[in-house]
Amino acid sequence: MNPLLPIKITKMSGAGNTFALIDARDSTGWAMVEKTLNMSRPDFARLVCDKVLGVATDGFLLIENGDQGFDFNWDFYNNDGSTAEMCGNAARCAARFCYEKLSPEHANIRFKTGAGLVTAQVLGDGRIRVKMPEAKFVNPKISLLTHFGSSEVFALVNTGVPHLVQKLITMDDAANMKDLARECRSHKDLGAAGANVTYYAIESENKIRAVTFERGVEDYTLACGTGAVAAAMVYAKEKNLSRVEVQMPGGAMEVQFIEGDPCPLMTGGAVFVGEFQYNLEVVK
Repeated sequence: MNPLLPIKITKMSGAGNTFALIDARDSTGWAMVEKTLNMSRPDFARLVCDKVLGVATDGFLLIENGDQGFDFNWDFYNNDGSTAEMCGNAARCAARFCYEKLSPEHANIRFKTGAGLVTAQVLGDGRIRVKMPEAKFVNPKISLLTHFGSSEVFALVNTGVPHLVQKLITMDDAANMKDLARECRSHKDLGAAGANVTYYAIESENKIRAVTFERGVEDYTLACGTGAVAAAMVYAKEKNLSRVEVQMPGGAMEVQFIEGDPCPLMTGGAVFVGEFQYNLEVVK
């Protein structure tokens, strides 16, 4: 008996934010394969994303048949098996994956996500523009009392998922603030879901640097699409800008705000890393 998973896992990177993707549409027979795994999707997500027994990714994404007018539905998991309503970098990767591997009829792809409709446009040369879910300020100035004895002030925004955003003098400061980010990420004042924590610093008039401590990963990641939009949103409001370049550790993204439209545009790259056939002996 062949121990290899009959459906390939594709590893992709969006500005260094990595994902494992599976074509889980009805035509691939994924439903039958999934039954043989005898594992829940969160458990399988943890295994696939594992740095030792998996493909070492930040997230796991299953692309399913679209319904209700959507081209595709997606089912997204963080590498700890938890779910997230939306992931901007995953959206770019999913768009290129669907366009090049699943052959949709057009380069404008409509995804049904936990945050609602997300539309992605394949621009070519590995660049993807994503129309994000509605972005909004939940609380422009929220103060969180920490165990460090400080009261930390953030802007709490939702760009598909919640982000606490704080401006720094220099991004070098972020290295010493990871423990603070970890505490604030699950602060009791935010409820059970908590929030991602995104720090940013000004690079130039239309450019900032940012890094996000992500829920589910529980660490800084090389890039976070919703975090880039969150930081750009806070900075754009302060400086009255319509376009902001966001440099994250893994790569750059451009965020554009269109007057009268609550859904920002986020543009960046998405690349294929490789394809893998998982050895099911690991599952047993």
